[in-house]
Amino acid sequence: MARTTELVAELHAHLQEVLDDPSRPLNEKLLKSIDRQVTEHIEESHRDALLNKLSELLPTLRQDPTPATSLTITLILPERFNFTRVLSITPPVDFVAGLTSPLSCINLATLCLLETAKYRTSDIGIVAGEVEVVGSLIKLWLCTHDTTVARKAHHVLLNLLVSDRLNHDLIPPPVGHVERGGVNEALLWRRILRDKDIYGSMFSICSLTTAGQAGQPSKRHKTVAQARLFDMILDIEAEPFRISQMPEVEQRYGVTSGGLLHFAAIHMVDFQDDVLMHMTLIDFFINLLRKNPTFALPFLRDNGLHTRTMGYYLDPDKQNSLDIAYLYGSSAKYLSMYCSTCPDDLLKSHVPASILHRLTNVLQNVSPGQWSQGQTPKHDLHLLVHLPLVTLLPRGQAGSPLFLIGTKPANADAFGTLATVFQGSPDVVPHEESSAENNIQFMEQDRAAARALYFLYMEENPNFWNQVVSAAEVVALKDVALTAISLMGAVINAQWAPLPTSKPLGSQYYLLTEEELATQCHSRSKLPTSGVHAIMVSNALANVLPYLMKPAQTFSNLVGGGRGDVESAAYRVAVAKHDVLALLHQKLKEEMGNTAEAKEMIATVGRRVAQGPMGGTSEVGGRVGTMER
Repeated sequence: MARTTELVAELHAHLQEVLDDPSRPLNEKLLKSIDRQVTEHIEESHRDALLNKLSELLPTLRQDPTPATSLTITLILPERFNFTRVLSITPPVDFVAGLTSPLSCINLATLCLLETAKYRTSDIGIVAGEVEVVGSLIKLWLCTHDTTVARKAHHVLLNLLVSDRLNHDLIPPPVGHVERGGVNEALLWRRILRDKDIYGSMFSICSLTTAGQAGQPSKRHKTVAQARLFDMILDIEAEPFRISQMPEVEQRYGVTSGGLLHFAAIHMVDFQDDVLMHMTLIDFFINLLRKNPTFALPFLRDNGLHTRTMGYYLDPDKQNSLDIAYLYGSSAKYLSMYCSTCPDDLLKSHVPASILHRLTNVLQNVSPGQWSQGQTPKHDLHLLVHLPLVTLLPRGQAGSPLFLIGTKPANADAFGTLATVFQGSPDVVPHEESSAENNIQFMEQDRAAARALYFLYMEENPNFWNQVVSAAEVVALKDVALTAISLMGAVINAQWAPLPTSKPLGSQYYLLTEEELATQCHSRSKLPTSGVHAIMVSNALANVLPYLMKPAQTFSNLVGGGRGDVESAAYRVAVAKHDVLALLHQKLKEEMGNTAEAKEMIATVGRRVAQGPMGGTSEVGGRVGTMER
């Protein structure tokens, strides 16, 4: 404590010396010695004295102020240092000058000082009363060229708005009141959304129609501001952004119905001529769906954005060939999010049929050479695994696009896709706000469909497990080997459900019955109901279990001392393989019963698990050449 007091006194004296002689350089080492740990033990009177001295010094400095601003930020870090104390600094902090300074370090220090207002509603009210401060904060957030400053300004504004919202419910006003947007008594919200100049500045800075006007950012910097506005709308996700606040401002920028969200989503971006911002816009739609599908889907659909965005994937031939190279993947990601968050709406529409048609066309045209060289349709495979699995079941004469994904030649993306489909739905429910019963129904349907798709795929590809194991053994192709092993683990750990005994009526997409699945798979008995049971029958048992049980491969005889890249790959594959074997052992104990045969199998697998990833190796059986396959 005594040392801290001495350090503070020395620092105070040094700051006074620099104040008396502005040409004197700051002692950076001394200033940095007051770190966060030290500031926790500084007496509050000393803290205030240092801040007062820094406030007096900063406007007079003729050198890089970064050491001084960093010290300022450190001194106000304790949460107990609130905005009231910031306002007591002498001479007073000039927030407007700090927020409009061309120096990033000054901007950051000012933002940190301003952020202390978030702890108390009364302090947020004081900030809201300073029109120039709020306006400068908005402009700094949207216009600064420094990404660190922009990020900090975003978080300061976000924290102040969230705190203001928590303390004042943003609810619609009582009947008869003329409040718009439910901002009620939240003073900062009211300042931003009801002050014509501040509210209008967000539109004018982000609108391309004002490009070239005096005081406006360049077109390139406007697109940066647009992306920042997208982020804020997503992080705030509040009703006042969705509805009209000041029609006279909104209409000036093309918004005839709605508010800031409508401006950002519909009118702000030049999506026809700026493909990169169009991709950013689609990402915004994706995140909007992820955060609140119940609101987002009707909003996107009612404004024609849903159909337009899907069209870049579903009807690529109708789009500009240059744009589609960028937008095809973005559209596929949008469809993936739609499938994941709104499965009920999806299954009632024509969209699944269009997606399946597109997937079939794409996968039919992928040659074996492309699979072997890793030239895979990644966007299409990503979309396929996000479809409700019931849509992938073959209908009548029509097959399933899933069956067009082969296992030879081996391909990591193909194995990953099959693993995701065969594993079934995890223990999570769709994001869509529906009843718990409905969510459980979707989950159980996906699990039943996963089981059916596994056995139907086995019927289409009888050599499946032989080819997967062969790929896993080619350790030199590490990524392919690891995904092949992951595929084994996905089936062993699959979460499946039984199929219904009868077909439902009036549904376009429905599950097979147990009898239909057995017939299509040419099985005289009921097929296994869990992944571990499926692994322990027929050709899966003949291929997977021997592979998992046999010694790990190494390559130390070919790479000096066994420390080369291939040896590292061999070890990673051995660990992954051992993890799957341990999973199999656990599942056997849980599901295989207490018969003598089951106990013997469990004990045998357990002994191999106990040997570890590299256990059981020998010079003859465990070491192979890199070119064996």
